[in-house]
Amino acid sequence: MKKILTESQLYTLLESVKLINSTLDLDELLSIIMREITANLEADRGTLYIVDEKTQHIWSKIAQGDKKLEIRQPIGKGISGYVAKTGKSINIADAYKDPRFNPEVDKKSGYRTKSILCVPVRDKMKKVIAVLQILNKKSGYFTRKDQQFASVFADYISLAIQNAQLYQEALERKKLENEMELAGEIQKMLIPSALPVVDNYEFFAYHRPSKSVGGDYYDFFLKPNSLSIILADVAGKGIPAALLMANMQATVHTIIQKYESNKEIVSTINNHLYSITTPDKYATLVWGNLNLVDHTFAYIIAGHIPPMLFTQNGTSIHISELTQSNLPVGMMPNVEFGEGQVQFLPNDVLLVCSDGVTEAQNKKDEMFESRRVKQIVRKNFYRPLREIGNEIIQRLENFSRDGNYEDDISLVMIRRKS
Repeated sequence: MKKILTESQLYTLLESVKLINSTLDLDELLSIIMREITANLEADRGTLYIVDEKTQHIWSKIAQGDKKLEIRQPIGKGISGYVAKTGKSINIADAYKDPRFNPEVDKKSGYRTKSILCVPVRDKMKKVIAVLQILNKKSGYFTRKDQQFASVFADYISLAIQNAQLYQEALERKKLENEMELAGEIQKMLIPSALPVVDNYEFFAYHRPSKSVGGDYYDFFLKPNSLSIILADVAGKGIPAALLMANMQATVHTIIQKYESNKEIVSTINNHLYSITTPDKYATLVWGNLNLVDHTFAYIIAGHIPPMLFTQNGTSIHISELTQSNLPVGMMPNVEFGEGQVQFLPNDVLLVCSDGVTEAQNKKDEMFESRRVKQIVRKNFYRPLREIGNEIIQRLENFSRDGNYEDDISLVMIRRKS
């Protein structure tokens, strides 16, 4: 059908387009579009359906008239769904005589549809992005000239709809970015803001999520004669991992005063995570309790990379990895966790980190690995712990700057002073 408009129709169309291009607010835009098309075609009401390619549905943002309903239906169903699927315009004088008409919407709204004019709205690639449906011509039924006008009108509103959608998406992305930034600030509050102060001991801790929020968590719990530490790594990244991390943090703070033994604490964490998640959602962790009187360190490793203990042996530095590993927490209920114990000697350094440290990759896909961590600590062993920790982080950042893989990074170090 040739799209030929009279001078009067063209003037009317241009006046409508001025209004349509006056806003980027999607709700306001759609309201203007429907008001203008129904007025120009002397129709009772109309609906603009947006095509949702992901769900293969069309949905109405607004429905003009005394009621506002959200109408969602599969592409291909009903008159508007047929137009969305085929890209062909439809002009029906009596809706109830057409087998493609879906009367469910009338039943839901209490409205009686008589005549229908339905035209596709296409983008510049000729893909249908929306469907313009106008109902009930006041003087009877829609004419050929009405259909021509609606088709030209659809061409003019296409760009306005796309611009408004892009603007809406930009606003939503900005809102999400702001929310993620706020979530990151909140998550920082769950990580200790200060290191413990203990006679004869020195501490270092570092935490950096790969995104705004992450699933790593460390904490210290100081009692009169002991210090408990935890470093955990929740499987996954981003918001899901952060939510589970926050839940774990709350659980640990709740039970730390209730239980004394490491096994009770880790078992409680395990059973709690198992009860609130699926088995593929789990966490690895190291839980340790340092006796500040006899300097023994009792620990449980749940699927985590082994902590490293650096011991001065004459003029050399001996490095050992703590053993006694168990399943990650949250995978199975009622796990019996094995416990290990070492003696903290003067000048000993204990290093616990997440796999974001050892598995960081460079542009050659080589991993940082624990051997590089050991080399850095051994080389800088007699420097203050803060300087050793910063050296590890700096070397790690330089190593992985152009790499393709990045994970949450957590690092905790403890030294018994001589």
